[in-house]
Amino acid sequence: MCNGCVVNAPQVTDMSPTQSKAAAAASATELAEGRVTEHSVESCGRTITVRLSYPPGYPEGKAAPLLPWLIYLHAGGFVDGSLEKSQRLARSLAVTVPAVVVTPAYSLAPDFPFPAAPEDVFHTAEWVLRHARRLKVDKLRFALVGEEAGGNLAIALSQMLRDRGLPEPRAQWLIRPVTDPCLQHASGAVGQDGRSVPLEMLQRLAGYYRDYLPTPAASVHPYAAPALASRLAGLPPTFVQVAEEDALRAEGEAFVSRLQTAGVPAQAQIMAGACGAGVEVSHDRCQVWINEGARYLQGYFAGDDDASPRTERQTGASPPG
Repeated sequence: MCNGCVVNAPQVTDMSPTQSKAAAAASATELAEGRVTEHSVESCGRTITVRLSYPPGYPEGKAAPLLPWLIYLHAGGFVDGSLEKSQRLARSLAVTVPAVVVTPAYSLAPDFPFPAAPEDVFHTAEWVLRHARRLKVDKLRFALVGEEAGGNLAIALSQMLRDRGLPEPRAQWLIRPVTDPCLQHASGAVGQDGRSVPLEMLQRLAGYYRDYLPTPAASVHPYAAPALASRLAGLPPTFVQVAEEDALRAEGEAFVSRLQTAGVPAQAQIMAGACGAGVEVSHDRCQVWINEGARYLQGYFAGDDDASPRTERQTGASPPG
């Protein structure tokens, strides 16, 4: 397993009075909008950028309290997406949850097929856990959030943390997740008007998977195809949101059913109206999605550091609060 990280240190220089005023103004703006920092993290010979978004008003310094944190994994079918495209949602999550939002620029296919992306998100989590106090996050009070392909990677990360013996998230929130490279549920999805999902959408999803999973072995690996995984027990409580009319609705509902069968507290929420194109893309029309997901995570973030999500997983309890 490859580890390590490189953090770009700020350069300290003398400033003129004009520069000092500009810096003070920038600092005030940063405090009002939420501080954003970027770091370089090593992952299996690759260097990826990891961005941290802090809630507005969060102070710097040793006396600043430790905050809960979440890893947000962006959409894009494993082949597209970026920190810039997901930054608006990341900052919204930092405010709404509230929490420090960690967003890795994970490697994209076809240049970097499976397992590059899961390894990148795993090493991101490992890096945050190792540097939690310096980053001002509460080491054990964290959750995973992902949309579409990011939802797939969130599930993969939950499995990897479980399998590799690292601290596990208190919960995961999956937005329109893709879980099944066979597309057996998406192919049967129909809209409210009774029409089947357009062929072009299925072709697009299949194309994403061909780029991401170029070998037969990869296409059935549990970290790539969680819908086919034989072992889902031990994953964190899971909240799945799907759009009312969406090719991914049946797939999301089926995955929740599999989690419940494995003894994992899981629930699906069918969201009416817009956002079938995704929360990142349709952010203005999707605030209710964000509010519902934030409320779910707030229940698991409540309480002291000794609160154990493992107990909740065993008993099937609902979020506290």
